[in-house]
Amino acid sequence: MYTSELLALRATQTVADYILSHTGEPKPHHIVTGGAIANSNHGVPSVLLVQRAAHERSYPNEWEIPGGHVDPGESILESLSREIYEETALVVSKVLCEFEGFLYWSTKYEEGESDSKADLALSVCTQQLNFCVLVSDTSAIKLDPNEHQQYAWCTRETLEQYRMTPTMRQVVSNALDSLAHFRDFQMD
Repeated sequence: MYTSELLALRATQTVADYILSHTGEPKPHHIVTGGAIANSNHGVPSVLLVQRAAHERSYPNEWEIPGGHVDPGESILESLSREIYEETALVVSKVLCEFEGFLYWSTKYEEGESDSKADLALSVCTQQLNFCVLVSDTSAIKLDPNEHQQYAWCTRETLEQYRMTPTMRQVVSNALDSLAHFRDFQMD
């Protein structure tokens, strides 16, 4: 878990700022945010999972936490709130913490290209920054059907029930571990 000073930085930090300050290798081309939306049912921490739409090119029907790209000029935390709202209609009320992110490589397709042109496509490195957040009303979930088809509240005990990549399973596990340190996220 990271400090409140880092969250203050993320509130003003843009993609360009982050990439410029990144000292590790490889240097990311893009930044995305992931929002582990916290809830508690009788004191048991849970995280909102959303299932990718069946028509998605990458990882159809897989479960994940909401999130997406940070737009140019937008702060990292602005992006986090915007992406969560666009994907779930939930309004972020508080960012509890940042927890371990990850780098991944993906293929960038041009409009109308198919997988058969993958060898001509651009491979890009993306950094995902992950945050545990609270929302103002967990009952107001409304998914964007172009992106997600179902949602579920995942606990440590139910984590293995959801089909997801090993990396996303680790993200959800890390989010649940991070929530164990907070007693002020009770939503009941």
